[in-house]
Parts: sequence; C-alpha cells; structure tokens
Amino acid sequence: MSGMCSGKIWGVIMASKMNVGMVVNWGKPLARRFVVELSRWLLKRGHNLFFAEQPPKECAGVAKEWGARWIRKADLVIALGGDGTLLKAVRIVGAKGLPVMGVNLGGLGFLTEFSTREAKAGIMNFERGTHQEEKRMLLGYKLVRTDGNFWSGYAFNDCAVNMGPTNRVIEVQVRWEGDFVNKFVGDGIVVATPTGSTAYSLAAGGPVVYPTMRAVIITPLCPHALSARPIVLSGDGVIQIELVGKAEKAFVTVDGQRRWEFRAKEKLLIKAVDFEVRLVVPKGKSYFEILRSKLKWSGSQR
Repeated sequence: MSGMCSGKIWGVIMASKMNVGMVVNWGKPLARRFVVELSRWLLKRGHNLFFAEQPPKECAGVAKEWGARWIRKADLVIALGGDGTLLKAVRIVGAKGLPVMGVNLGGLGFLTEFSTREAKAGIMNFERGTHQEEKRMLLGYKLVRTDGNFWSGYAFNDCAVNMGPTNRVIEVQVRWEGDFVNKFVGDGIVVATPTGSTAYSLAAGGPVVYPTMRAVIITPLCPHALSARPIVLSGDGVIQIELVGKAEKAFVTVDGQRRWEFRAKEKLLIKAVDFEVRLVVPKGKSYFEILRSKLKWSGSQR
C-alpha cells in the first residue's frame, strides 16, 4: 500500500459483551477517579475489563485480569493519560490490529483525542459499530550491532539519533534505498511518521504531514549547515543511518521512551511496516480542527 489515502473507516457492529483493555498512566491526577468511574460504567454495560499493569486497590475489584497478554485479547484498547500512554498502548498491541482509543487526562494530547467528557459516547459508538477509525502507519526499526546482535521494534511517532553524553556534535550519514541522501552535522536527526510530524520533528522545524499518509519525514536537529532542511520521502523505502567522521557516541531514542547507545560502524535501519494502527477518533472532528486547537492557529474563514 502506498501513496495517500483518507485512512478513515467505519467500524463493524460489536457483540453486546466486549473485552476492554486499559493502559493507564496512574500518575495523572484524574486517573484514579476517572478510571474507577469509567470501569464501573463499563461493567454495568456487561463488558470484561483488563489492565496492562496491576491496578491500584481502587480498581482491583473491577479488572478480570491484568498484564500485556490479556490486553492483546481485547476487542478495544483504551489508553488513558497523555500521548506517551497511547504510544505505550500501541507497542503493547503490536501487530495484533486491535483498535486503540486515546482518552486525554490532561496536557496537550495530540494522540489522545477524546476528552473525559467524550469517552463514554465514543465507547457507545464503538459498541454500535458507528465509530470512526483512522489507519496510521508505524515505523519498524532495527539497530544492528557490530557483533551481529540487534534491537528491533516499532515506532508510532519517531526514531531519533541524538548526540551522546559529551554533548559534542555528531555526523550522521543517511541513505534511502541505498542512495546517499546527505551527511548531517549537528545534534542528530529525527525520522518521523506523519502521526509523529506534530511531535519532536515539528519542534525541530519539520513540516506537519497529514496523519493518514504513508510517508516518512527526516528532520535534522540543529544542523550546522543552514541548507540542511527536512525532507519527506515514501514510507516504503529503507532508511539507513550511520555515524561517520569522528564518530562521537550517540543515542537512538524511539518515541521518546526507549533508548540505546549508537556507535560507529553500527547501522540503524528504518522502514514502514506492513500493518497499521487502528486509531479510534472522535466522529465529526477534523484533523485541522485539532491543529487549530492544539497548535493555537489563529486563522479564521472571515
């Protein structure tokens, strides 16, 4: 699958009884009170509940089981917290193709599009099969060590190469499908999905890319050459990243949550995977409305 598509689909009618998985940031001030309230409401509707982690005592009696393996059996996964909580939920779901719904418990919340006021209506729409989903692409990454060992996984927002503990600039060489793209000298680079285009990449000067497109954005971080600009490429090509020059030790960071050392002669390979995230989104709310709200765009139609 390549090119641009709307990515919006309508659900199918669910059985009256669902398995609902919850990934919760219990550190959020609203978390315990709201999750207890939502859990009791779901139980009254006949649904089974599973938590990704052992819940606090307030919720211990409502969950049937807890742990990642139970979440992967859910009909609907709800991430309650901020964008980091939704990124965690996507990693837990992996290639299972489960629908993920984000409920914002405070903060900016680009990915957690439902407010606490909208959550119950969103779940009822899912029950009836009248909900709306968007298919979002994921990046697969593989960090290949010099000894042949490797780390691999998925990124929903981005993979970043950042300078190491000495805070000295690094030289990063980038290839796409074997073709040399550029050597970036600076603090590093970010390789982002369209979903992640409004995160780290945007802060570094990258473009906003419509989230259902299948593309990757390469954004240099504080480049020494003013001509080094972000570039948007097809998501289906393999990006190869290496440290060159004096090869200062660097770090690879995935979705701002996982990090490894990155050294000379190692390779970071990045490519869109062949499955997508099913993100449940509020009905009737356009992406541009979200941009205007979250980014405080001031334009009007007048």
